[in-house]
Amino acid sequence: MKNIIKDFAEEIAGEEGFLLINSITKGSTRNPAFEIYIDSKNGISADDCAEFSRKIKQKIELTEIGELNYKLIVSSPGIDEPIKFLEQYHKHINREFKLSYNDGNNVLSIEAKLIGIEEDELIFNYKKEEIKINFNKIKKAKVKISF
Repeated sequence: MKNIIKDFAEEIAGEEGFLLINSITKGSTRNPAFEIYIDSKNGISADDCAEFSRKIKQKIELTEIGELNYKLIVSSPGIDEPIKFLEQYHKHINREFKLSYNDGNNVLSIEAKLIGIEEDELIFNYKKEEIKINFNKIKKAKVKISF
């Protein structure tokens, strides 16, 4: 059941130009709850989530899962969720990040401001200096929440 929903979500995300961030199955076999988190380069609106939900429900209803008392939640990931895809960084230019990345044999943790993106290189302002970090070297990155 879990894989069917994830496959549907991946298919629709690909068709619609979204990124599937996560697909979580909770609840019981008779009363499952599916949480699907999507994002895009430009962000996700409530209308995007509603349309995605409508499309995945159409697919679910064609399977045995549609006969169950299921719950479906489609949402964007919260600001406190780690960033998983390069495309997600674009909407966060000029924001502060907490990130860990591989620098040779070491893993460094820094707080820096994302100031640009060049192909797969992220450009940060760190201690008033510009540093470039290849996306593939980033272990974990979160937007720093400021109040």
